[in-house]
Amino acid sequence: MNKLIEFNVPNGTVVVESQEDVTGTIVRGAGLSQLTEKVGKSLVDTLSVIRPVAEAALSACGDLATVPETVEVEFALKFDVHIGAMIAHSSADGSMRIKLVWKPK
Repeated sequence: MNKLIEFNVPNGTVVVESQEDVTGTIVRGAGLSQLTEKVGKSLVDTLSVIRPVAEAALSACGDLATVPETVEVEFALKFDVHIGAMIAHSSADGSMRIKLVWKPK
């Protein structure tokens, strides 16, 4: 079974399934709170890994001689209790897919 990680969000919490295996004994009939590991940081803070990726992609495309009509960046995030969020090796390895689209104004 994959590990469940609980993050704080403005109006409560959200549980994300990670690709990590649960260590220890799984108890039948255990509630979600017993199977979930609390991270102690907000999901917003954890997802801040997106910002440098987005800024780098937009900067690289903005420096082109001919600016494209639209720019799309898609990647998957993998969640880890100790690290938070990281870019996954493949979308199949990710717990969340992110798609960013920029269109000229």
